[in-house]
Amino acid sequence: MHSEIEILYTRYAQELYFYACSLTKNTQDAEALVSDAFFQLALQDPFPEQIKYWLFRVVRNKFLDTTRQNKRWHWLPFEVTVQKTSETPESLYLKSEKYHFLYQAIDQLNFPYKEIIVFFYFLNWSTKEISEYLAFTPGQVRTLLYRARKILKEELPHD
Repeated sequence: MHSEIEILYTRYAQELYFYACSLTKNTQDAEALVSDAFFQLALQDPFPEQIKYWLFRVVRNKFLDTTRQNKRWHWLPFEVTVQKTSETPESLYLKSEKYHFLYQAIDQLNFPYKEIIVFFYFLNWSTKEISEYLAFTPGQVRTLLYRARKILKEELPHD
């Protein structure tokens, strides 16, 4: 018999991992965020109402907290600051030249636009799901999605 946490992990871990990779650009950090989210879920009694959205918020908030903390305390040895190339699942998926400019343009978007694009196109969330997660109306999500597409069209080469 599987525990409820195992069932939820099986259901949501892959989506959470992809989302975390889109935030961190690092597989180890993404795995840590997903792990932290499920650990936090295990501590909840009772479980939150909308578990899926709750997990995504935990991942995002933990990422933002870590980013803020790293900006304040940036004590790294020189060897660590040398950038090493590591391919994330996103970079493997978007490796072809056809997607290279698109991926860079998405990465440059500000947060509401970037999140909506990732959720809609990469995680296949409906506008209703996105609106529930972000606490926007579906109309606001469609408007933000339209604006994000418009920004991307302006940023991408026209061929």
